[in-house]
Amino acid sequence: MLAILPMKLAPFPTPRTLIRQWQDGEIEREEMQRLMAQHQLALLDEAEQYHQNPIAGYIEGLLNKRAARRLMMQHSEAAIRELFMALSWLDDFPPSAFLWNADHWDLALHAFFRTKSEPVFRVREMMIKSSRAVILIEHGAAKKSKTQRERITFKRHWKGEMEVVKRERV
Repeated sequence: MLAILPMKLAPFPTPRTLIRQWQDGEIEREEMQRLMAQHQLALLDEAEQYHQNPIAGYIEGLLNKRAARRLMMQHSEAAIRELFMALSWLDDFPPSAFLWNADHWDLALHAFFRTKSEPVFRVREMMIKSSRAVILIEHGAAKKSKTQRERITFKRHWKGEMEVVKRERV
């Protein structure tokens, strides 16, 4: 088994980024596989933590499902996933480590929310129009006073995909 330092997922490049870097020749195959293994071990470590405390995991799941349901009452699941995918392309955005596969419809939407467990990812407000969107999110520490709030503006580019055009701390 690989010996790694315990890390949150945020410092890792996303698997999609690792594959792109390998295909572009920026990293070697062994480096890509080593970083993918670290990403996988961090996920397994988090799953083990929920296994050790199933009540906390159950409550986190309920809170995440409620957050996803609240957003889906206002917007379509496809629109929410599209914004999450646009966020996942940001290199300097720590929650991208959790959002990189938001376009995989076999994963439930609530799996991308992190209401209480660190690093948190909460969507506070969302406004979606056909060619633009604005989202207010909180991420980082679980304690509200230490959580980062950002208002992110999206615009649909010529290929028809949403992209981030503006980020501001709130």
